[in-house]
Amino acid sequence: MKVNIQIPFFPGFYETDLMNSDTAYWAIKDELEYYQRDYCYDNPDEQAIYEQLTEDDLDFRYSDYEQDLAQAFLDAWLLHAPEDIVESVGEFEIDSPRYYNFRNDELFADVTLKEGWQDVMRHFIALNYDWLKERVHEDWTSYDGFCSFMENDLDEWESHLFGEMDARYISTMIGYIMYRENKEIRNDLVMNALEDIYEGQYVFITDGGKEKIEQLKAQREEDIREGRIVLPDPDQLKISFPED
Repeated sequence: MKVNIQIPFFPGFYETDLMNSDTAYWAIKDELEYYQRDYCYDNPDEQAIYEQLTEDDLDFRYSDYEQDLAQAFLDAWLLHAPEDIVESVGEFEIDSPRYYNFRNDELFADVTLKEGWQDVMRHFIALNYDWLKERVHEDWTSYDGFCSFMENDLDEWESHLFGEMDARYISTMIGYIMYRENKEIRNDLVMNALEDIYEGQYVFITDGGKEKIEQLKAQREEDIREGRIVLPDPDQLKISFPED
């Protein structure tokens, strides 16, 4: 059975452990240091040009980063998902709010459930009934500032899970199963996802930065022609070794 569900524990990209306002800042800062020091370490003339780059000459591919990070999170989630319920994960979509006042980004994916998943879920509910009863009431009771669109009584969940099968309830119950197994699941998923991502690969030199490089190269060539820069004699750079 395939169902499109909201992936439990995905924190979103707005000021979370997965991504925050410093992510791009530090990625650009680290890559700038690389460009300024080591990008052309075997070509001093070229390196002298890249040393003049600034943070304004670099930018960050936010969209690509978010897509790859969501995929990495989804891969980590599949590894931790209950194997007797979740078989595979297919295409995903990131749902971002227009404003982040009330919620963060949400991750939805096509999830294939294994045959017999309902029996496994019923067994989990029976074994953890008291804990689930309390947790469902706590999580899904409306209060000032939060309007719940789900039943806050566990006894009302059966029809949503096993009758008409509402994806919201299936997603939430899978989350409860994962949390019951590992109370650090949220942090573990984030850490696992970030392990597969190198932020520096999303930093690039802007068109303005590329134009700046070309201008610096042209200026350097002119300075050499006009004698304002004197290159060392290659013969003087040779290392001589004493004869035996």
